[in-house]
Amino acid sequence: MNTIDKSGLSVEDIIRDFRIEHNIRDHELKYEILKRPSKGFLGLFSNKLALVRFQVPESADRVSMFTQTLLKKMGISFGGVTTKMEGKTLYLTIEGIVETGFIIGKNGAMLETIQYLLNRVFEGDRKLDRIYLDADGYRERRESQFLHKYLPQINKIKSHGKALTLEPMSPGERRIIHRHIERDKGLRTLTIGDGDNKRIVIFSSKLKESEALQQAQHGENPEVARAPRPQTRHPRKNDNQQAPKRNPKPQPVKDENQASEDRKPRPPRKPRPRKPRPPRKDNDTPRSGE
Repeated sequence: MNTIDKSGLSVEDIIRDFRIEHNIRDHELKYEILKRPSKGFLGLFSNKLALVRFQVPESADRVSMFTQTLLKKMGISFGGVTTKMEGKTLYLTIEGIVETGFIIGKNGAMLETIQYLLNRVFEGDRKLDRIYLDADGYRERRESQFLHKYLPQINKIKSHGKALTLEPMSPGERRIIHRHIERDKGLRTLTIGDGDNKRIVIFSSKLKESEALQQAQHGENPEVARAPRPQTRHPRKNDNQQAPKRNPKPQPVKDENQASEDRKPRPPRKPRPRKPRPPRKDNDTPRSGE
C-alpha cells in the first residue's frame, strides 16, 4: 500500500475530499490523524491545519478486499484470496473453500457471476483491464481440458501462417481462448459473427486484422466460408412467353333473397286528382254510346 499525507482545515473535510479524489470505499479507507487543528492559548501558538496520513491500496489489494467482504456477506467460509497481476490483467484465486460446489455453481455459473460483478465494480480503474476469478483451481483444470482439443490446431498457425476460425462458442468458452492467446505474443484473436454464432479467428501477429478476415471469408478457411444468398429469378417477357396474368380480386357474391331484403320498399303512389268534365249542352252532338 502507498501512503499519502493530506492537510486541510478539518479532518472531516480532508477525509471527504480524499474519498472523492481517489474513489475510495468505506472498507478500503485506512488513515491516521497526525495533527488536529487547535486554537492555542489566547490565540497564540494556534495550529489551523489538520494533517491526515492515508494508506492507499493497490488495485489488486482493492479487488481482494472487496472479494473477501463479499464472500463473508454471502456466508462462505474460505482460507484466503491470492492475486497475480500480468500487465493489466488480474488473476484472483479463492483458496481453502469449505463449500466448493456452492461457490462454483453448475458448470461454473456462480463463479462466472461473481467474476462479472468484479469486472463491473472495478471497470473505472485504469490500472485494470479485466479480472479473472478462480476457486481452488477449478477454472484452471476446466480450461486445460477445454483447450486440449484446440492446441494442435493453434500450434500449426505459426508454421503455415494461415488464420484459424473456430466453431461458435459461448462467451465463457471464448474468454478461455482469448486468455490463452493473450499469453502468446506471436498470436492474436478477433471475434466475428452475431449472437449465438460468434466465432473466434486466431491469426499470426504478423498479419493485420483485415488480412485475417480476408483469409477467413475467401475460402482459405472453409469453416467460415459464407454460403451465397439464394437469388430469385423472375421470368422475362418475350414473344413466345407472356407474363402470367394476375388473378382479379374476387367480388363478393350476394344472395338473391338477401339482396331483395336489402332493397328499400318504394312508397305508395299518391292518386292524381282528375279534372271535372264540363257540363253538356243540348246542341252538342251525342257521342257514340250515349
